[in-house]
Amino acid sequence: MRPQTASDGNGTLRAFSSRHFLKLIEDTGKVGFWSADLRREEVDASPGLYRILGLDPASRVTFGFGLDMIHPDDKAAHADQIAVLRNGQPISREFRIIRPDRTQRWLLHHAEVILGQDGKPNQGMGVVFDVTARHDAMNAVMQRHDRLNALIAATAAVFWLNKANGEPSEMPQWMALTGQSHAEMEGMGWLNAVHPDDRARTQAAWMTAVEHTAPYNTDYRVLCADGIYRWFNARGAPVLNRDGSVREWVGVCLNVPGRNRYGASGTEASPPPSPQATATASAEAGLTSGQVRAARGLTGLSKEELAKLANVSVSTLNRLEDSNSAIQPRPDTILAVRRALEGVGVEFIFEAGKKPGVREA
Repeated sequence: MRPQTASDGNGTLRAFSSRHFLKLIEDTGKVGFWSADLRREEVDASPGLYRILGLDPASRVTFGFGLDMIHPDDKAAHADQIAVLRNGQPISREFRIIRPDRTQRWLLHHAEVILGQDGKPNQGMGVVFDVTARHDAMNAVMQRHDRLNALIAATAAVFWLNKANGEPSEMPQWMALTGQSHAEMEGMGWLNAVHPDDRARTQAAWMTAVEHTAPYNTDYRVLCADGIYRWFNARGAPVLNRDGSVREWVGVCLNVPGRNRYGASGTEASPPPSPQATATASAEAGLTSGQVRAARGLTGLSKEELAKLANVSVSTLNRLEDSNSAIQPRPDTILAVRRALEGVGVEFIFEAGKKPGVREA
């Protein structure tokens, strides 16, 4: 390896080699190097590569041994790397390995081919990066994303993102809830889905939060896609840059239990139905939330067990058992739950003048 020279600042030149550079790189990052005669099996590996592979520096490294370390789930796609190099093609692959101590690492492998005087692949050289930390960070982000989605589903919430100026950014769940298109909700268009009597108050609360970079929390009625007004509690907060400026707004709309629901054609609540009408409507609808909860208590079935019997999701049962849920299951889904409970010995009672009930069949 040819020595290089550099000045020490006093006009004196001192020699150093490119090996010093490689050592510096390997010592400050998770990087390793290799070179080899592609017509043979043995590989000349750098100390950094031994460290990444979790091998004793005194051990012998071969192409075959390196390929054997590839994770079984990645082997089908990446076990051809040496064959590709021997065919004269460079490679750039990302895959997992399992080291001798059974730990798993993610590697990024770049390799090039050097042709001999006969024009055929002769030598190979490569660099290997340990990119496990990047994958762990990505997995952590995905895990947080999955947890957030699970929480939103469990609370029947609408998650929203707004731009720094307060205008809508990403609101697919709001669009699903209201039936508004992206164009319809742009700017302050989302307010058109808010009840007219709540609109001015809601706009004032939102603009005050945006102007003062303050948390936002207010209740209003939303005209849902099914034509029914429902009460929601909207709350959000600014996400700040390091300099204190607003990067974006993040928030949720939570269904408010116990608030009156309003018909789409008016702002007054309908008069309460007669007991006979209530009993008839309940029987036609299939089940009430209280009946489902009571039936599970009578049979001792968990939500998971009932969901399996009825071939529905647990989140569907959560919505079915919550009388205030903004999203109610379809009639055929409710019927499937009813048939499953009747199949294990539950009888549902709908009598005029009485609350719907359950009893053993």
